[in-house]
Amino acid sequence: MPLKRKKQPKKHSSTYWRKKCVGQAKIKAKERDKYICQKCGKKVEGMNAHGSHIYNEGTYKSMSADVDNILTFCYYCHINWWHKNPLEASEWFKNKFPELYKTLRKRSQTLCTINWEKRWEEITNLT
Repeated sequence: MPLKRKKQPKKHSSTYWRKKCVGQAKIKAKERDKYICQKCGKKVEGMNAHGSHIYNEGTYKSMSADVDNILTFCYYCHINWWHKNPLEASEWFKNKFPELYKTLRKRSQTLCTINWEKRWEEITNLT
């Protein structure tokens, strides 16, 4: 009877690991914000609790799993205000969180490469 070879574990892409890190960062941001919408102040839960990036993931990939770069919003404030009124939302953020605004602005100007798989291992070993 021939021996069966063990399947090698699937090698995941950097995108796979980044998305896992982002998911964890969104959970941490919601916990930090005590599941309260940062715009309207309502308590949010389940599908109504949105973790939204301040600096978008597409342009600022290295900041995508940065908890400081994520705010908690209810569905309505996220979809119907944050995304539909970006200039107003940007001004609101700058006024409500001036120190965080300065910190994130500085981080956004720094280019860095992240090993997402290694970052995931670091995150999961902390919990």
